[in-house]
Amino acid sequence: MIRAYLPAFVISALICGGLTYYVRRLAQKLKLFDQPSPRKIPPYPLPRLGGVAIVATFLIVTIGYIFASRRLNFGENLWFADQKLIGVILGLIVLIVLGILDDIRGVGPLKKLFWQLVACVIVVSFGVSIGFLRLPFGSHLDLTNPQIHFALFGHGFNIEVLADLISIFWILLLINTFNFLDGLDGLATGISLISAIVIFFLSISLGQDASALLAVIIAGTAAGFLPWNFNPARIFLGDSGSMALGYLIGVLAMISGGKLATSFLVLGIPVLDVGWVVLRRIFKGKSPFLADKRHLHHRLLTAGLTQKQSVILLYIISMIFGTVAIISKTQEKITALIVLICLMIVLALALVVLELRKRARQNG
Repeated sequence: MIRAYLPAFVISALICGGLTYYVRRLAQKLKLFDQPSPRKIPPYPLPRLGGVAIVATFLIVTIGYIFASRRLNFGENLWFADQKLIGVILGLIVLIVLGILDDIRGVGPLKKLFWQLVACVIVVSFGVSIGFLRLPFGSHLDLTNPQIHFALFGHGFNIEVLADLISIFWILLLINTFNFLDGLDGLATGISLISAIVIFFLSISLGQDASALLAVIIAGTAAGFLPWNFNPARIFLGDSGSMALGYLIGVLAMISGGKLATSFLVLGIPVLDVGWVVLRRIFKGKSPFLADKRHLHHRLLTAGLTQKQSVILLYIISMIFGTVAIISKTQEKITALIVLICLMIVLALALVVLELRKRARQNG
């Protein structure tokens, strides 16, 4: 069965790898570099716009499958394609335009947040939403009520308030988690690859062909970009790439049947890290959008690990919990989430101890 998805993976990887080469040359020609600074890890300028290759690959392969087959069908059709998929593409286009502008000339945090919200609202308005949450012991939490019904230009619309708000928040959370995660070479790209593969295997086990195909396209795209982005990186993801990957993983988790617990297991440490760092900034009276080097991956470097060691460690943790997500039931996933939170606390304490010891040696 897995063989049926290999062509999509290979095609996506080859296209993305090839496009990345040309995007890198274009960025060099236009002198679009991410410059070194005290809050950034690479000590040398890196070409930006990596997200252009990622988004272009996703659009090429996805639209190709839309015209070539009916496999990318999640339900109701609109125009020539699946309604949900059109929403995904439109939201992605908003994000890539935003990301390119940010990579070229910079976009303020509030403007960036506004357009991220626009992308999230677009995809949710096209039907990509979380209708329910699976609870322990086999029960479900219905999110479809309350509802608001209204008519506009002769068409009836229905807003599932709770479901839509949670869906928008979820996608927005993943967009910014990956944006913060893109601090070490290959980290965000590799984590997105692992996440997509985990959702692929879960979709296969549930007989969800369209979700599995979408997951393998995202995985192949990330796999094609990773050799260019792994340490030492030859091109930077940029906001265009990190936001696109976060958006695609967030949407994929919903479009494949609300696999939020699964995604949270794979992305748990980055998500918890973002939450902790943002709260710490707020409590200190600083902007939550203020960039610094207090994220977990930065602290691993401070504790003495190399870039490669730090990235591989986070890969391994994501793969372990991703495997747990594949083989476990909902109740077991809740237990795994608790273990993940405990692991985050232990890891944070261990890093504090290592940092204190390192400072003591330097001062001694």
